[in-house]
Amino acid sequence: MIDQRRFKRLLIFIWLCSANALSAQVKIQDCPQYIFIDAVGSAMRLESNPDTVVIKESEVYYLKLLLKSCKGAMYIERHLRSNNNIVFSGNYMDAPKLDTVDAWAVDLMTGNRSPYKATHYKPLRTGVWKFYNDKGELLKEEEYVGGKLISSGN
Repeated sequence: MIDQRRFKRLLIFIWLCSANALSAQVKIQDCPQYIFIDAVGSAMRLESNPDTVVIKESEVYYLKLLLKSCKGAMYIERHLRSNNNIVFSGNYMDAPKLDTVDAWAVDLMTGNRSPYKATHYKPLRTGVWKFYNDKGELLKEEEYVGGKLISSGN
């Protein structure tokens, strides 16, 4: 049988361990704005997550991304669903500002389209981007600084 002193120590130890575990968790944040990813030609509502997230993009592709900021800083990979081979990989840096673009809203009941203004962040490509063939072999590399292509090669 455990005496009271040991029991109190055990309770304190358990309490300290649970307090440390709670403080070590990282909050997942829903980003309030869409982020336009030029590499896939689409704006997405994402969440800032400390882990890599897998997103089904279509029947052909899926994305793996690690969003670092709700302004668009991220690491992204596109993969083929058929064989999991990588198609491209690269990094984005935060968008310098929130962009307003013209878009169309479609009424699902009638099919009618109406114009509206949409806002999203458009992050800038940065660093080395790698592009691969269907077999996952490197085709070319492109280097970006602040969204501008500065070199491209095989």
